[in-house]
Amino acid sequence: MKDGKSGMYPVFRPRRFWTSVLWLVFLAAGSAFSCVFGIFAFFTAVLVSVFIGLNEFGRWSYKTNLVICAGTSVVVAVAGVFTWMEIASLFVLFFAVSAYLLYFRDRASRLIPSLEAFAASLAKAPDFDSIIESAWRGIQEMAPEAAVFIVLADIEGCLYVPDHFDVPGRALKRNGGTPWKVFASGRPMNVIRVSTGRDQPLDRDALSLISVPITARGEKLGVLQLEAGTAGAFSEEDVAKLSLAAMIIGHELYMFESSEAVVREADEDDPD
Repeated sequence: MKDGKSGMYPVFRPRRFWTSVLWLVFLAAGSAFSCVFGIFAFFTAVLVSVFIGLNEFGRWSYKTNLVICAGTSVVVAVAGVFTWMEIASLFVLFFAVSAYLLYFRDRASRLIPSLEAFAASLAKAPDFDSIIESAWRGIQEMAPEAAVFIVLADIEGCLYVPDHFDVPGRALKRNGGTPWKVFASGRPMNVIRVSTGRDQPLDRDALSLISVPITARGEKLGVLQLEAGTAGAFSEEDVAKLSLAAMIIGHELYMFESSEAVVREADEDDPD
């Protein structure tokens, strides 16, 4: 890593009481300034900033933060500093911001249970084919509008699409397509607009795709790829989610191959 840094970023941030107090001080100062000079736009900016800040860094619940900000608006309206119509427009803005925050919170809360169920289904698979089919089915359920492709590497380092759901597998030519690029570099790719000659999508109707490597213990196992029939269908957040799914697949494949190797060694040591 550059400059001796590990590349890790804080994920678990303890919420502290003093940050909530600072946001309340900012709310009081900003509201007073807005009321003195009669600047409704500044008052709106202060309230929205405080509402987001309390939810992101404070210890209080979402409902408590909403009551604090909404109550401040009502107090200002009762005091006659701003009109009720202006306060009503502010409540509409609060509704939009709240819906936006809840949308992302709900989406994040769905991700972990989905990945847990995905990992559990792969762990229960008894053999290699079952792992591939469970992985294919799970990714397809999480991305119902995309074409899913699990590409694996054989012993010689050649890429192929394994058999799945009675669909025969096929080898991939070394044509410099996206799966080969991702497998060789070990880095994910997000192709916003596919070029058939340059990107070589596995689905001929694909207009955008994301592709991530499947690895385990530093060993390259293959590539996990999603393709869509519309341009710009995937975001960098989708790349990160697909990378998590690829990590789960890589772990299960590695554990299966390791257990198979142990069984083979045991059979060789004990031919009877």
